[in-house]
Amino acid sequence: LDYGLVLALLAGRAALSVSYVQTVMAAAPIDLVGVIEWPQCECLNEAKDHTLRHCLEQGARDQPTLYLQSDCDEELLAHISFMSPVRLSHILIQGPPDQAPSALRLFVNKIGVDFDSAKTEKATQDINLTPAQVTEGAPPVELRFVLFQNVQRLSIFVPANLGGGDETIITKLVIMGQEIVHEGTKRSKEDQDKAMKGDWLGKGVQGT
Repeated sequence: LDYGLVLALLAGRAALSVSYVQTVMAAAPIDLVGVIEWPQCECLNEAKDHTLRHCLEQGARDQPTLYLQSDCDEELLAHISFMSPVRLSHILIQGPPDQAPSALRLFVNKIGVDFDSAKTEKATQDINLTPAQVTEGAPPVELRFVLFQNVQRLSIFVPANLGGGDETIITKLVIMGQEIVHEGTKRSKEDQDKAMKGDWLGKGVQGT
C-alpha cells in the first residue's frame, strides 16, 4: 500500500482515523467476483464472441478458449457494478505478451464515461503495465487503496496493448478488495444468484 498517500489523506481528512485505516489495511483482500452486479456490467468495443464475462466470471476466465477481445480497434472500456459498496486494493489482469493491455485508466463511481471522456478526464488512478505484470502467475497490481474506499461502479479504460496492434486481449481479470457490509443491507443468497444469472443490460448472457 502507498503509506505516504495514506498519511497525507489522514492529515487532511479528519473522517479517516488512524485506527480505521489500520483496521481496513489489516483485512486480507478477497476476489470480489461474488458481489459483481452482472446485469449492470458491459464492455464497449468487445468482440461478439469474446466478451467481458469470459475474462471476468469465475470458471470462464480459467478456460483458454474464453477471453475478452477488442473489436474495431485496440481500445476497450469496461463498466463493472457491484451489488453493494466495496473497497478495492488490487487488480489482476492477464493476456498474451503482445496483446495484453499496456495501460489502464480506472474511474470510480463515475457515470457516463465514454471513450472520449476516458481519454481526457482525470482518472482515479492511471496504471502502466509491463509484460511481466500480465503474464500467468504474476502478482496482482496494487491500487491506491485510500482512493477506492466506497466503490459501487468501476470503469476500466484500456487505451492500447503491449504489441501496438489493433486487437487487445484480456484472458483473466480479477478485482480484489473487501466487501463493505452494513447491517440490513447485505443481499440474500437468492438475490445474489439472480444477479449471477441475469442478462447483461438486457442483451442476454453471452458465452454461457
